[in-house]
Amino acid sequence: MTGDLLLALQLGDSAYPSGAFGFSWGLEGAAADGHVDRASFTDWLAVEMLQRWARFDNPVLTGAWDRMGDALLEWDCQADLLFWAEPVRRHSMEAGAAFLAAASRLEVNAARGLLVATDRDQAHGHLPVAQGAVYAELGLPLDHALATSAYAAAQGVVSAAIRLGLISAFDGQRALADLRPALIEAARPCSDPPAAFAPISEIAMLRPGDGRLFVN
Repeated sequence: MTGDLLLALQLGDSAYPSGAFGFSWGLEGAAADGHVDRASFTDWLAVEMLQRWARFDNPVLTGAWDRMGDALLEWDCQADLLFWAEPVRRHSMEAGAAFLAAASRLEVNAARGLLVATDRDQAHGHLPVAQGAVYAELGLPLDHALATSAYAAAQGVVSAAIRLGLISAFDGQRALADLRPALIEAARPCSDPPAAFAPISEIAMLRPGDGRLFVN
């Protein structure tokens, strides 16, 4: 159990080179449009985690965690059909590719296999699919895998908000603490069909990215 916990901490740490540093998941554009500020950031984070992550990433990761080979590639293709906007779909693949590249350099076979499949146009390599496959191969129990993904996603949004000057580091920690009880429930294994729509952030991701600090 201690080993699982230490592994989860390593994979969820901001120093792990997952590529998450370059993504704001619509926060930058929404802040520029005045849809989110310091006072409303905690609510923004809750919507992103309890709507987008809990209803999409959680079931997709859960499904990927116990699939291998062709079954994993098919699951990745099914997830690909559920994105309503092309930029959102593309950013998920870019984040997945960055995550897989890091895991591949650490000699994780599942990451290498997915990277080869994406190069051959046999898979898309969406982020929660990549996380599920890699975490499973590393021996991380499903509940730990979901908690790691949830924390990494929430911490990534907080980090983006801090770098945008939207909130302070203490604001970010308070937002994470306020969200923790709900996120514990949201990070339980979910077998529901993946489905999520967070309109403000997803519409913000449709905006051109010229001059932006983040990919999205």
